Amino acid sequence: MSVEHKNLGARKLYGMANGRMDSLKSKKRTRLIAFLWLLVIAVAAMIFFFSAQSGDESSKTSTGLAVFFLNLAVPGFDGLTAAEKAVYFKKFILFARKAAHFTEFAMLGASLRLLFHALSLRRPILIAWAAGTLYACTDELHQMFVDGRGAMWQDVCIDSAGVLTAVLLVTLWLRHHGKRKTKKGKGR
Repeated sequence: MSVEHKNLGARKLYGMANGRMDSLKSKKRTRLIAFLWLLVIAVAAMIFFFSAQSGDESSKTSTGLAVFFLNLAVPGFDGLTAAEKAVYFKKFILFARKAAHFTEFAMLGASLRLLFHALSLRRPILIAWAAGTLYACTDELHQMFVDGRGAMWQDVCIDSAGVLTAVLLVTLWLRHHGKRKTKKGKGR
């Protein structure tokens, strides 16, 4: 048997082993993509659920969260008079509502960015931001048809800022994570 023939056999064996590894990697990648799709759908459904609440239900939810956070942030909040609580509450409630918008859409932006990274799309930052912003527009449109709610372009801007912030943070994390993997690989 010639040396060239032996090398061909080794390459075939290596190719088969490498093919098996590629198959395992492919299965993991498929599972990851399926999980990320489910995550995007779950976050979008959560946003839809909150947007489907009537104005009264939404106010109750916001009030409950505001009181919870005011109890954490303001020492002795429970002991204040109703008038003193109202002053804090009035200042905090608008902030709390807008922070909720920002946070919900930041979660959507992060999940979209991770999904588009896993899908190896070109321009994943732009696509994730655009998709999240488009969903923010449809969310405000949806609220026009909900009792006691309305659409506000300012909310679309806040939602879009939440998407963009999360997309950029995830991008930085992915780049940092990729550099750490590269450095570990070079050291071996």
